[in-house]
Amino acid sequence: MTFKAFTATAAAIKQARLLGLYGDTGKRLSRAARRSAPFTSELGNRRFLDFALTVEGSEIVWVNRIAYCN
Repeated sequence: MTFKAFTATAAAIKQARLLGLYGDTGKRLSRAARRSAPFTSELGNRRFLDFALTVEGSEIVWVNRIAYCN
C-alpha cells in the first residue's frame, strides 16, 4: 500500500514558516497533507492538528493556522 504524494508550493512553504513550521518545511507539509482529514472552511480544504491546508490535486498551495476560541 502506498500513500499519495503531496508537494508544497514555494508560497505554501513560505507561509508555513511564517506560522512557525520550521525544519524541512516542504516534507512536513507533505506528511501533514497525507495524514489530514477533509475540512470545509474558507481557511482550506484539509485539516491536520491546528493547520488548515489548501490542497489542489496533489499540490499544497496554502497553509493557515486554525484559531480556537475558548
